[in-house]
Amino acid sequence: MRRAGVWQWLDGHVDHERGVGVAAGGVVSQAPTTVVIERLLRTLGRPEQRVPVILVAGTNGKSTTARILAAVLAGSGLRVGLYTSPHLHRPQERITIDGVTITDDELAAVLDPLVADERTASELGRPSWFELMTAAAVGWFADQRVDVAVVETGLGGSGDATAALGAGLVVVTSVGVDHVEYFGDTRWDNAVAEAGAVPEGATVVLAEADPAMHPPFLGRRPSRVVTVDRDFGVAADAPVADGRTVSLFTPGATYDDVFLRLLAPWQAANAATALAAAEVWLARPVADQVVRAVCGALRASGRFELVHTPGPVLMDGAHNEEAATALARALRERFDGVSRTVVVGMTGTRAPEAFLSALGVGAGDWVICTSPRTPRAVPLARLAAAARAVGAGSVAVEADVGDAVRRAAAANDSTLTVVTGSLYVIGEALPVVRALVT
Repeated sequence: MRRAGVWQWLDGHVDHERGVGVAAGGVVSQAPTTVVIERLLRTLGRPEQRVPVILVAGTNGKSTTARILAAVLAGSGLRVGLYTSPHLHRPQERITIDGVTITDDELAAVLDPLVADERTASELGRPSWFELMTAAAVGWFADQRVDVAVVETGLGGSGDATAALGAGLVVVTSVGVDHVEYFGDTRWDNAVAEAGAVPEGATVVLAEADPAMHPPFLGRRPSRVVTVDRDFGVAADAPVADGRTVSLFTPGATYDDVFLRLLAPWQAANAATALAAAEVWLARPVADQVVRAVCGALRASGRFELVHTPGPVLMDGAHNEEAATALARALRERFDGVSRTVVVGMTGTRAPEAFLSALGVGAGDWVICTSPRTPRAVPLARLAAAARAVGAGSVAVEADVGDAVRRAAAANDSTLTVVTGSLYVIGEALPVVRALVT
């Protein structure tokens, strides 16, 4: 395949994240399986057997935890592949080695055998966009002889493409209600589904704080379980001007008074989870200087990211009720009593009323409803009705994310603008917000 045609070819496949090529309603008729990804991996010569995999599963916090883990392992001397989703700007962002992004030429080369494979596949066996990207990531990692690949699940569950990679270590960040069309509408349903991605006998780093959600993961008969608040966690956490000062502990070490260059309170837990996973993988504690260097250099674009335009704009990809609750708590910590404008757009089958209520939207808030460029976007009328139903002070509609952000930022320099609801909204908002910086 020529470099110029790689994205055109990929975009000709069903993309469940964006709803491209998916029937009305935005979902397939049945939950995904690993049948197709297993065929792709066979075609590529079983690269997953040449790349040790750490799988990062759960509902919220996966991407940041995966990035911290990859950085810590790289700082400890390993060559590390990282595969995350979704992307904010360019799809290539999903696939990196030691922070270096795959090129279009490299992606085209690793996909070539799959182009030929597809010509003989039946329509039912045609891969999705995510399955192709997952196979390409692992194929490239194998070609480049990485020491380990840190892989974030997509949809999650036993049918997720990443579940076919045979991870020896699985990190579970949290359990929340998400993808109700496949997993069900309770946390227990989602725990059962998420546990399906855990290979039997794998080591599990379990960061879900509620013990009631643990049985499905323990039912996978892990060889070892490292549990939050017992084996690892956050001993101290305080906000400072540009981040947080945290004290973290793992089974083998403590790290006191570490500067974490991330603003949100939940990031301390993500850092502790990543350190525990790194320690398990390395079979030794992480060097103190590595922890401090990584935590002091961290960036988490679109995750409680604050930009002054000159008015403050806070961007966070919270997309479900649990994440909205955490975002509301973080906003109270940093901006208690500050008037705000909420720019919100959502995707999928999520309930906007529950999201906005968890965010604490009320009479003092101006809500601007917007729509990311995806067929899965929640209709603007539904969003606006939800904002009114939870008691927003005033509600406006701007179909274009950029227009919504510019309208909010222009209103008042002293008002906090909060952009949230979906990472797709954040991806469209980020370049607009950064262009407004003076």
